Amino acid sequence: MQHEATLALALLAKDGVRRCTVGGPARRVAINVRDEDGPVLRATFTFEIRRFQ
Repeated sequence: MQHEATLALALLAKDGVRRCTVGGPARRVAINVRDEDGPVLRATFTFEIRRFQ
């Protein structure tokens, strides 16, 4: 379950990373995994570009 969620998150995050610009807002993508009893796992990816000068 964790492995599949991580792989799916990586595919979704790929699009967010492409749209991320220097100094722009951070991109956050999350996947919630549930079973018949409710939530069991959340995987989150956050990406931000900051330039220090």
